[in-house]
Amino acid sequence: MARNRVIYQSEAVYVGPSPAVSGFFKLDGLGGHVEGWNGAKDLGAAITNNGIATGANGGAAGALSYPNAIKQLHRVQTCNYSFNIARTDINQFGELAAIDRVVMDTPTVALDFSYILATMDNEANLGFTVAKGVSCISGLLNKASDEKNYFIKTVAEGEDAVGDLSKAAGEGGNAVTDTISVIGVGNGFLTSYATECSVGNFPTCSVSVEGMNMTFNNSVSGGSPAISPESGTRLDHFKYCIPVATGSAGTGILATSALRPGDITFEFQKTDSEGGHLSDVSAGGLNSYDAPGATLGDMTSKAHAKIQSYNVNLDMGREPINRLGSRFAFTREITFPMTVSCSIDALVADLTTGSLSDVINCDDSYDISVNLLRPTNCPGDSSVAKEIFAQYVLKNCKVDSQSFSSDIGSNKSVTLDFSTQIGGPNQVNQGLFMSGIFADDFEPIIQDSSAMQ
Repeated sequence: MARNRVIYQSEAVYVGPSPAVSGFFKLDGLGGHVEGWNGAKDLGAAITNNGIATGANGGAAGALSYPNAIKQLHRVQTCNYSFNIARTDINQFGELAAIDRVVMDTPTVALDFSYILATMDNEANLGFTVAKGVSCISGLLNKASDEKNYFIKTVAEGEDAVGDLSKAAGEGGNAVTDTISVIGVGNGFLTSYATECSVGNFPTCSVSVEGMNMTFNNSVSGGSPAISPESGTRLDHFKYCIPVATGSAGTGILATSALRPGDITFEFQKTDSEGGHLSDVSAGGLNSYDAPGATLGDMTSKAHAKIQSYNVNLDMGREPINRLGSRFAFTREITFPMTVSCSIDALVADLTTGSLSDVINCDDSYDISVNLLRPTNCPGDSSVAKEIFAQYVLKNCKVDSQSFSSDIGSNKSVTLDFSTQIGGPNQVNQGLFMSGIFADDFEPIIQDSSAMQ
């Protein structure tokens, strides 16, 4: 039966592996790919929502496993997608109307979505490098995690996407094909990433993607939405199978519902041009922001800044690169320099001494850390530091502006704007760095000593 409508309960968003022009199932231990149904069935494989598993491996002892490389994005709040085709008119003398309107430029496929921040699992799946001291775009720069395919799965009306086991006819299920659909965005490149939080709201992230193709399919499985840029041919011999949606990235700490604004701390460290900190913790180095104007205080004391919100924005402008003989732009490269900005809103209490001329003469740089701590529901030992579930570090930031606002009925507030440029993988003293917990992370959870009460 046809749907009357689609609401959020029936949808789930997924992201595929890199590169986009490859398969979705990887052979354990060998790193290979299954390129199609036939290739899998030749091995005696059975296609399932969670992967491919063979029986006797063509008569040999043991079994092979082909894990599904498509990953679900969790805590999604909004998802919008569109495509736009630009056409060029062909006119000639003697006829008023164009004799044809042809496609000369690559069609624009846009995808943007937002989600509540719970862990760094979404960031890792999107292709960001989530590791302390490593630039967050390292994987994008070396193409290891840049180009991906994205999927929006919709199940039957009135059904939750989480736990839905619908399969199309011929895949072991008896579901009617019009009760499930998948929209695919092929050859997708990240173009922006932003994270923000304010008092009374959960931390959220917003992501924008530019793609080259969009597909529509009435099944949980089908051909890849990716295309070959040179010919414009869809690479549908690579077959996908959308995994069953889950409510969280994993069990235990990965099942955190959301991070909370009351568990966020900030650190400010003054640095020199080489990235060295000019003061240590004992001298107030954790919070040594001392630019003239608003006082941000010390997060280790009760007199710390009355911060109301923060916003970290990373714009990754993409340049489509074309060549003769290629119907589509064969790649979309990041344009540099790339600037990441940070805006902090706070209530004004005390002011520091100094003048704008001090900023011009000294022009200090700061490392800014935003720590999102593990939510706790019960009081714990105040001497124990809290675990950091997600952390954003902006290194070598410069002060761009301070804007004060005051009116009758409102508290006086200030907006502080900082910015820095993204550095290369070897520039550990410049750019944006992400760290925290995610499904494939085996490093110990870092702790924030400034969060002790």
